Amino acid sequence: MGLALVAIAFCIVADASAQVAKRFGGFSVVCDDSLHCAATVQAVNPDKASVFVLSRAPESRARWAASISTLGVLADRDRPVALSVDNGVDITLRPVSDYAPFVNPSDYYIVSPTALDRLMLQVQRGHMLRFSFIDIAGAPHSDRFPLDGLAPALNEIDRQQGRIPGDRRAGPPVGLPEAPDVDVAAHLVAAGVPPRLLELHLASAACETPDAADIADTKPLIGALSETATLYALPCFRSAEGIASRLYLIESGEIGGMTPLLFAGFSDRLGWYGVDVLFDVAYDPQSRRLEGRGADDHGCPFRGRWTFADTAFRLDALSAGTACGAGATDWKDVYPPR
Repeated sequence: MGLALVAIAFCIVADASAQVAKRFGGFSVVCDDSLHCAATVQAVNPDKASVFVLSRAPESRARWAASISTLGVLADRDRPVALSVDNGVDITLRPVSDYAPFVNPSDYYIVSPTALDRLMLQVQRGHMLRFSFIDIAGAPHSDRFPLDGLAPALNEIDRQQGRIPGDRRAGPPVGLPEAPDVDVAAHLVAAGVPPRLLELHLASAACETPDAADIADTKPLIGALSETATLYALPCFRSAEGIASRLYLIESGEIGGMTPLLFAGFSDRLGWYGVDVLFDVAYDPQSRRLEGRGADDHGCPFRGRWTFADTAFRLDALSAGTACGAGATDWKDVYPPR
């Protein structure tokens, strides 16, 4: 598949009104001036515009290349992914040996000859292709591509390329550059709050909705904790103390999951206690150090500093106000003990 055709196929996905050669059911067929051709179909998922592509160069020995572009999110390229047709047995694809990204980080090509042969047989007989993967934030996805129109779409490419009809041999991409590495931390920050985390956050009756007037202008804090863990501090409410944020950890490793974070607070009235919101949250991803303030229900304040170590935040230092209420200005060290 030539680089020019990659750009053409991308434009079709990005702009549904783009002019294409022909449509067959859910598939669009496009060929560039050199007769590199592609048949593309968008996922039926309402939240993403992922696309399944079968492409072929014009040379007589060229084979079909199969790829999926996850335009809404990035798959974790270190994890296996799975394909299945009509809910049949999965074709499990391992990173590097079975699939890999080429050209763009979100364009995943099948490189295993065995998997390609099996897939080409199944998609020509089936009705729905499913692509299951875990994204770089640890969230599962299942894209579904309708296969109606595939046969006439491929026949049209045979016709335009002057090929004998019905050659459906497939192979890994030829002549395409490997995709560049992804700055996962930067991508997660740019992507914002994952929808599944926002749902968890909104399930708490203690927090206002993100568009509430008091907090609408406050952006979430997002920072990398490790290669697989990310910190999210989401605005929860505004009080006399300022903006309170609820903090979460999303782990995208083998175990994965979302975890609301609790922190130790201290006051002379309660002693040690736990809090699920912090004020004036600041985080430095280089040192993995978190700072914030809190208060008990009588307004007795504390301020602390934590460092993320391995899988959790370690308390480094905590001071408590010597008086309660907004006027507290004097502090005493509580941890480490003096």
